[in-house]
Amino acid sequence: MNRKTAILVAALIALALPWRGAPGGSAGWAQAAPASGALGATEILEKADAVLIPRNASFRWALKVEREGEPVQDNRFLGFKKGDLKYLFYDYYPDSAYGQCHLRIDSAIWMYLPLADDTVKTSYKSAFLNSGLSYADVMYNELARYYDATVLATSAKAAGLDGDRDCYELQLVAKKGADGYARIVSYIDKENFLTLRREYFSLSGQRLKEISYGGFEFASSAVSAFRLEIHNDLDPAQMTSARFWDLKVDDRLSEKYFSLNFARTWQPKVEADKP
Repeated sequence: MNRKTAILVAALIALALPWRGAPGGSAGWAQAAPASGALGATEILEKADAVLIPRNASFRWALKVEREGEPVQDNRFLGFKKGDLKYLFYDYYPDSAYGQCHLRIDSAIWMYLPLADDTVKTSYKSAFLNSGLSYADVMYNELARYYDATVLATSAKAAGLDGDRDCYELQLVAKKGADGYARIVSYIDKENFLTLRREYFSLSGQRLKEISYGGFEFASSAVSAFRLEIHNDLDPAQMTSARFWDLKVDDRLSEKYFSLNFARTWQPKVEADKP
């Protein structure tokens, strides 16, 4: 994406999204109590959050951005997550981006640029490296923390990247004062609580984008890899995809990873990617 187009798309997203929960929180959206014995919406969402990426985890992930007539953007990262308030993404590919870090500490998000030896503070609503993903999409993964959930349907057919499945259909509305989209509709597999698709909307009801999930791989019944594709309604000519792999629970993850000083000085030895 050229710089002019990227700025235009970012501006459109910022205008379309309130991003923080409206003063009334989820008021105004339909609410319904779960039937006796049925899982409540919050419980379903919490299970889906826990299944996709563990609370404390290390992993790798790759981001690809494609647009006709432009070079393909391909970045790869070492990823670390502690709770849902601390993230570090270390860019190890391509060489031109080696050592760039994306760091979340509580509500602050920073980008470290090694060539300039400079740090830049950014926003959770900014596009992540001019892709169809925002920082909120990749650094705010425990949605139950930021959204009030209601069940729209207990048996909805929905297609992820691997085909149709029987899903819970949930509506997520940003909590009062919380960082997030105005509304998300999420389709969660009833059998294993894997997220298959999410649709994102502005406060006015305009659909902003759709993220589809699939390619799930497992190790000892836990998700070890998955991929996703993003269709951006505000920029349909752009194709963004991502894959995550080597997902591992890491409850002993050190606090040292989540500081700007560490990001400036860390030089990890990165093994070759799997084929």
